[in-house]
Amino acid sequence: MTIFVNGEQLGASGGGGASTSAIALSSEAQSTVSTTDVVIGGRYFAPASWEISGRTTTLTLEAIGQVVSGVTGTLTLYNITDASTAATLSWTETSATRKTASVVLPAAAKIYELRLKKSGGAAADYALVYGVNLLVSWS
Repeated sequence: MTIFVNGEQLGASGGGGASTSAIALSSEAQSTVSTTDVVIGGRYFAPASWEISGRTTTLTLEAIGQVVSGVTGTLTLYNITDASTAATLSWTETSATRKTASVVLPAAAKIYELRLKKSGGAAADYALVYGVNLLVSWS
């Protein structure tokens, strides 16, 4: 089955299975030495634009990250509209590692912001993410 949302083909799946599309929240590598949140990206998300009749929509935050030894890196998807955290990912790995977290599908449009910070390590030690996506899946 081929899936179209707002007239755009998003993907194909055989036999009515799940399909997924990625929305880039931050497409470039971003790093920080800050111990307080640094904004590295964001996006407006309107769930009505992604609905497919008869299918269940789910959201997942996806990122690849790594840190310097002794550092914990934290990536937060922050819902600016409701002033609340939508999802959080953390890394202690010193090599690139993919992580995911579920995001509750909002009932109405929201503005999201990506925040990155590090804890631990020396002042010059960093946390790094290679790109962050909001995965939209249908099943």
